[in-house]
Amino acid sequence: MKYLTWLITIPLTIFTVLFAVSNPAEVSVGIWPLEETRKIPAWLLGLGMGGVGFFLGALFVWILAQRAHFRYWQEQRRAARLEKELEALQAKHAVVKTENVTALPAAPAVPAPARLKLR
Repeated sequence: MKYLTWLITIPLTIFTVLFAVSNPAEVSVGIWPLEETRKIPAWLLGLGMGGVGFFLGALFVWILAQRAHFRYWQEQRRAARLEKELEALQAKHAVVKTENVTALPAAPAVPAPARLKLR
């Protein structure tokens, strides 16, 4: 997975730097409902869009990681609760077992079965 990340990141970074170096001209930028436009360098537009994309991607990854951390935390709490419950049941079972051991009669001896001889 790490190699795949580098395989995507390095060419994208090289492309962005080459785009920024080769486009010093100004472009007009506007948003549809507004009639106002601004002139900014094309390299700034490219780097700005790349930065916005980077931060949005990082935000989505962080949100997914928080969801996984929350599930992990819930499962840790559940496991701790179940371990306490198991210990309580084992302690209760051990008390019952020790009380009944003395009251049990001894098991009768069972004779071993006779062996058959084959000719």
